[in-house]
Order: sequence, then structure tokens, then C-alpha cells
Amino acid sequence: MESDCKTFGGALSRRLKTRITGPEHRFAITAPPELARICLEEAKELGLSEPELSEAGPEFTGRLKDAYACNLWLRTASRVLCRVCTFRAGIAEELFYKASRVPWELWLNPEIPIDLQARVEYSRVSNEGSVIEVIGQGIEKRLGQKVSFHSAEARGVESEQDAASPEFRQKILVRLIDNHCLISLDMSGAHLHQRGYRLRHTGAPVRETLAAAILLKAGWKPDDPLVDGMCGSGAFPIEAALMSRRIAPGLGRNFLFQKWPSYQEKSWEYLRRKARETSLARAVQPIVGIDIEPEAIEVSRQNSERAGTGADIDWKSMDFFDFIPGKEGLRKGVVVLNPPYGVRFASEGAGLYERIGAHLRLHFKGWRYAVLAKSRLEAAALGAGRMRLWNIRHGGMNITVAIGAILS
Repeated sequence: MESDCKTFGGALSRRLKTRITGPEHRFAITAPPELARICLEEAKELGLSEPELSEAGPEFTGRLKDAYACNLWLRTASRVLCRVCTFRAGIAEELFYKASRVPWELWLNPEIPIDLQARVEYSRVSNEGSVIEVIGQGIEKRLGQKVSFHSAEARGVESEQDAASPEFRQKILVRLIDNHCLISLDMSGAHLHQRGYRLRHTGAPVRETLAAAILLKAGWKPDDPLVDGMCGSGAFPIEAALMSRRIAPGLGRNFLFQKWPSYQEKSWEYLRRKARETSLARAVQPIVGIDIEPEAIEVSRQNSERAGTGADIDWKSMDFFDFIPGKEGLRKGVVVLNPPYGVRFASEGAGLYERIGAHLRLHFKGWRYAVLAKSRLEAAALGAGRMRLWNIRHGGMNITVAIGAILS
């Protein structure tokens, strides 16, 4: 699709400018609750106008180009949504009428199937399926044509193409609470953790967004050395290298908004060009990725090459318990560990974390750490200096991240 409405007639182009590209809109940056405040700080650093936390995550008012920048730069966000409209609807007929008044022809690409999702609470139209049906009928009436909807039944049985390219479905999220309807459009397409570099992984990988959040929560800065002692497929070292070099996490992928009728290609390419111009040639401090499995190191190395950070990370195929930072000439920094609990060390339980704590106390004095554990009991077994326990979701599980510092 060409940029800046060039393919459209003058009247439609003017309507797009008047209704979509010119005015400010309300946007929501979705993030898991435990990451929301970290994401809010990112949004503030991006220079957004007065972002504030909502149930979904940070929200702000701005223009489309501001939302483009969020997709490009935010490291801990899940998606970016545009709040298209809000209205009161006490009965199904009112919901249909008001949904049919939304200028969907300015928002939707008719070639992309729609995935309608609804959340309903305390409303007279109380069935989510009915809300989806009524909104869908309203969209079709406005467009004057049948629309391809990705049904709720089909969501659980996605094709290989759908799984690989979810940006080919336009999510429309409907929230009907206390008879007040809020309709939002997903701008991102594929989840924002999908940076485009990790085509292979080992075990249960940490999402890139979560890896970035843990690094930020642990207080890691680009001028600190980083050691990942059990790196798996390399998310922590790669995310650290991207942060160190100021590389935008969305620079290597496409987004759903690029398929919208309102897509402003010149604005998007300007943001991408500025991102490339402000990135650094190399990581500021050493970043080390360690794993006892040679296959994990090879997978990490390949992922790092795709991310453009191959020269920034020192990959070592060895046992973390044999790694001594002083012998490597590393000054004090941050060490992160994601033990493969439930697999390789399942029989060790808390004993594994006691071993980790002992190794940290002996060889990582003055370092800060972030260690993932499947329970607070195991995290506490580290016995490694000052510690905070942070509860998060990972791989469908509730896990604990122990964050602290080893006293010198």
C-alpha cells in the first residue's frame, strides 16, 4: 500500500486527513500487570504526552506517528491499540446503530480478515457472542459488503501461516462495561515480543519483552557488564546488546498499521531512519552468554547474528559454576540466571539455588543479580545478600525473580 493516501481519490484522502491522520487519538499500550509500571517509564522516556496507567497498561493521547514510535521503540510492551470510539449502548439495536456509524472504511483494510473479541460486564447486552455478532453486522452495514471474520472457533486452530504471520488478522477489541462500549484496533499485528531475530529456541524461552523488563527491573544499564550464566536461546544477552547499542526493538519487523488505509509511510520511514542514525556501532560494556549445552550456544549465536548483535556478545559453552568473572577481567556488573527448572535440575530443587547463591557469594562480590525461580522458597534459598522477590508470569506459570546485590 502506497504512502500518505496517494492511492485514494481526493475526497477520501481529505477524509483520512480530517478524521484519522490529522487529529489526536487515544492509544493504549498493553502490558502484563507486573510489567505495566516499567512500560510506563519507557513511555515517559519516549516523550509521549502525559502517559498514565490504565487497566490495559499505559495510555496516552497523541497522533498516529506517536503510536508508530511506540511500536518501534518500546521494549516491554505487548501491543499498541488505538481507541477508535466510545459510546453508550443499553440495547443490541443501539449497539448496532452506533457501531455502524463508525467510519470503518477509514480504519480497515478490506483485504485483512477481522478478529473480533469482546469483554462484557454488567451490561444489558450480556452475551459476548451477541456483542461480537452485532458489532460485526454494524461493520458490514457501514462498509456495504460482507467482511471476512476470523471466528472464535477458528482461533484455537490456526494455520501455519496464521501462527507465523498473525499480522494478517485485524484484531478489533470491544469492551462493554456498565452499558458503555469502547472499541479499539490493534496496531501491532504480531505480539511485540516478536522482534524477528529468534527463529530458534531451546526449552521454555523467556519472551524478549520479559527479558528486557527483568534487565530494567534489576537496574542494569548499558555501562554495566552483563553475564547470563544459563542463556538458553539468548534473549537476555541479545536484549542487553540491543539496549546498549540503542537499537530499536521493532526495527527489523513489520506492523499491522502499515496495511491501514491511513498508513503514513513517510512518517514511518523517518522514524526508522532516525533510529538507525542514533544507534551505536558496538555495545558499551562486555556482554557474556554462558550455557553448558553447546546446542544452546549455537542457537543463541544464530539468533544474535539475526539481531545484528553478533559482535557484541561473548558466547561461552561451559558450566556457569566454572565461570569466574575476575579471571575474565570483568568489573562488577549484573548477572542474570534462568535455571532450566523442571528439566535438567529438577531433582535438585532448592539445592540448585543454594549452589547458585554460594557461587555468587564467592565469585560475584559487589555484583547485582536477577535469578528466576519457580517458587519463592527456591528463590529465598539463594541466601545472596539484599534481595527483593518479584512475582511474574512466564510460560503460563507463576514464577519468582529474585533481584538483589552481593555485598562486597
